[in-house]
Amino acid sequence: MIDIKSLSSNQRFAINVLVPSLYLFPLVFAYLSPKNFGFGYDGLVYVGLAVGSVGMTLWITSILTLGHSLAVLPGADRLVTRGVYRYIRHPIYTGIILTLGGLFLACGSTICLVYVFVVVVPLNVFRARIEEVVLQEQLGEAYQQYRAGTFF
Repeated sequence: MIDIKSLSSNQRFAINVLVPSLYLFPLVFAYLSPKNFGFGYDGLVYVGLAVGSVGMTLWITSILTLGHSLAVLPGADRLVTRGVYRYIRHPIYTGIILTLGGLFLACGSTICLVYVFVVVVPLNVFRARIEEVVLQEQLGEAYQQYRAGTFF
Protein backbone atom coordinates (compact mmCIF):
# COMPACT_ATOMS: atom_id res chain seq x y z
CA MET A 1 0.00 0.00 0.00
CA ILE A 2 1.21 3.54 -0.71
CA ASP A 3 2.04 5.63 2.36
CA ILE A 4 0.54 9.00 1.40
CA LYS A 5 2.39 10.80 4.21
CA SER A 6 5.79 9.73 2.89
CA LEU A 7 5.30 11.24 -0.58
CA SER A 8 7.44 14.25 -1.43
CA SER A 9 5.82 17.44 -2.69
CA ASN A 10 7.04 16.61 -6.22
CA GLN A 11 5.47 13.15 -6.02
CA ARG A 12 2.20 14.63 -4.75
CA PHE A 13 2.23 17.15 -7.62
CA ALA A 14 2.91 14.38 -10.16
CA ILE A 15 -0.01 12.31 -8.85
CA ASN A 16 -2.30 15.36 -8.85
CA VAL A 17 -1.48 15.88 -12.54
CA LEU A 18 -1.17 12.25 -13.67
CA VAL A 19 -4.46 10.87 -12.35
CA PRO A 20 -6.73 13.48 -13.98
CA SER A 21 -4.77 13.14 -17.24
CA LEU A 22 -5.68 9.44 -17.33
CA TYR A 23 -9.31 10.58 -17.68
CA LEU A 24 -8.45 13.19 -20.30
CA PHE A 25 -6.48 10.87 -22.59
CA PRO A 26 -9.44 8.81 -23.88
CA LEU A 27 -11.54 11.95 -24.30
CA VAL A 28 -8.94 13.44 -26.65
CA PHE A 29 -8.61 10.11 -28.48
CA ALA A 30 -12.39 9.82 -28.91
CA TYR A 31 -12.60 13.41 -30.13
CA LEU A 32 -9.86 12.93 -32.73
CA SER A 33 -10.82 9.46 -33.95
CA PRO A 34 -13.54 8.59 -36.46
CA LYS A 35 -17.00 8.18 -34.90
CA ASN A 36 -19.36 5.24 -35.22
CA PHE A 37 -22.15 6.74 -33.13
CA GLY A 38 -23.90 4.08 -31.08
CA PHE A 39 -22.00 1.43 -33.03
CA GLY A 40 -24.56 1.99 -35.79
CA TYR A 41 -27.59 1.77 -33.48
CA ASP A 42 -29.38 5.06 -32.77
CA GLY A 43 -30.77 3.68 -29.51
CA LEU A 44 -27.25 3.19 -28.11
CA VAL A 45 -26.49 6.85 -28.72
CA TYR A 46 -29.38 7.85 -26.48
CA VAL A 47 -28.59 5.21 -23.85
CA GLY A 48 -24.95 6.35 -23.81
CA LEU A 49 -25.92 10.01 -23.52
CA ALA A 50 -28.37 9.21 -20.70
CA VAL A 51 -25.76 7.18 -18.78
CA GLY A 52 -23.16 9.89 -19.38
CA SER A 53 -25.56 12.60 -18.19
CA VAL A 54 -26.34 10.68 -14.99
CA GLY A 55 -22.61 10.21 -14.45
CA MET A 56 -21.80 13.87 -15.05
CA THR A 57 -24.60 14.96 -12.72
CA LEU A 58 -23.33 12.60 -10.02
CA TRP A 59 -19.73 13.73 -10.57
CA ILE A 60 -20.54 17.46 -10.36
CA THR A 61 -22.95 17.08 -7.45
CA SER A 62 -20.30 15.11 -5.55
CA ILE A 63 -17.63 17.74 -6.15
CA LEU A 64 -19.96 20.51 -5.00
CA THR A 65 -20.93 18.51 -1.91
CA LEU A 66 -17.28 17.94 -0.95
CA GLY A 67 -16.34 21.60 -1.33
CA HIS A 68 -12.97 22.25 0.32
CA SER A 69 -12.62 18.56 1.23
CA LEU A 70 -12.01 17.71 -2.46
CA ALA A 71 -8.52 16.33 -3.16
CA VAL A 72 -6.85 13.88 -5.52
CA LEU A 73 -4.83 12.33 -2.69
CA PRO A 74 -6.79 10.75 0.17
CA GLY A 75 -7.04 12.30 3.59
CA ALA A 76 -9.67 14.07 5.61
CA ASP A 77 -10.16 16.09 8.72
CA ARG A 78 -13.90 15.39 8.73
CA LEU A 79 -16.38 12.92 7.30
CA VAL A 80 -18.77 14.19 4.60
CA THR A 81 -22.08 12.30 4.86
CA ARG A 82 -24.55 14.70 3.27
CA GLY A 83 -25.97 14.75 -0.25
CA VAL A 84 -25.01 11.80 -2.42
CA TYR A 85 -22.40 10.82 0.18
CA ARG A 86 -25.29 9.72 2.36
CA TYR A 87 -25.72 6.73 0.03
CA ILE A 88 -22.45 6.27 -1.91
CA ARG A 89 -18.92 6.50 -0.45
CA HIS A 90 -17.24 7.18 -3.79
CA PRO A 91 -19.74 9.01 -6.01
CA ILE A 92 -17.02 10.94 -7.87
CA TYR A 93 -15.36 7.71 -9.01
CA THR A 94 -18.75 6.25 -9.92
CA GLY A 95 -19.64 9.43 -11.81
CA ILE A 96 -16.36 9.37 -13.74
CA ILE A 97 -16.93 5.77 -14.83
CA LEU A 98 -20.54 6.42 -15.87
CA THR A 99 -19.65 9.65 -17.68
CA LEU A 100 -16.80 8.18 -19.70
CA GLY A 101 -18.57 4.87 -20.35
CA GLY A 102 -21.73 6.62 -21.52
CA LEU A 103 -19.86 9.06 -23.72
CA PHE A 104 -17.82 6.35 -25.40
CA LEU A 105 -20.91 4.20 -25.90
CA ALA A 106 -22.63 7.16 -27.58
CA CYS A 107 -19.54 7.87 -29.72
CA GLY A 108 -19.22 4.21 -30.65
CA SER A 109 -15.59 3.99 -29.59
CA THR A 110 -14.63 0.40 -28.82
CA ILE A 111 -11.05 1.25 -27.87
CA CYS A 112 -12.19 3.96 -25.44
CA LEU A 113 -14.75 1.63 -23.83
CA VAL A 114 -11.99 -0.96 -23.40
CA TYR A 115 -9.82 1.79 -21.85
CA VAL A 116 -12.60 2.54 -19.35
CA PHE A 117 -12.77 -1.10 -18.26
CA VAL A 118 -9.01 -1.78 -18.35
CA VAL A 119 -7.69 1.53 -16.93
CA VAL A 120 -10.41 3.75 -15.45
CA VAL A 121 -12.39 1.17 -13.47
CA PRO A 122 -9.30 -0.48 -11.89
CA LEU A 123 -7.76 2.94 -11.20
CA ASN A 124 -10.88 4.09 -9.37
CA VAL A 125 -11.21 0.85 -7.42
CA PHE A 126 -7.55 1.18 -6.39
CA ARG A 127 -8.08 4.83 -5.40
CA ALA A 128 -11.17 3.89 -3.40
CA ARG A 129 -9.30 1.16 -1.51
CA ILE A 130 -6.43 3.49 -0.63
CA GLU A 131 -8.87 6.21 0.38
CA GLU A 132 -10.78 3.81 2.63
CA VAL A 133 -7.60 2.70 4.42
CA VAL A 134 -6.55 6.30 5.03
CA LEU A 135 -10.02 7.38 6.17
CA GLN A 136 -10.29 4.38 8.49
CA GLU A 137 -6.94 5.34 10.05
CA GLN A 138 -7.87 9.02 10.36
CA LEU A 139 -11.53 8.79 11.36
CA GLY A 140 -11.74 5.37 13.04
CA GLU A 141 -15.12 4.08 14.22
CA ALA A 142 -17.06 6.98 12.66
CA TYR A 143 -15.80 5.95 9.22
CA GLN A 144 -16.48 2.27 9.90
CA GLN A 145 -20.12 3.04 10.75
CA TYR A 146 -20.45 5.26 7.67
CA ARG A 147 -18.90 2.54 5.49
CA ALA A 148 -21.31 -0.09 6.82
CA GLY A 149 -24.33 2.01 5.81
CA THR A 150 -23.27 3.03 2.29
CA PHE A 151 -22.61 1.48 -1.13
CA PHE A 152 -19.18 1.62 -2.83
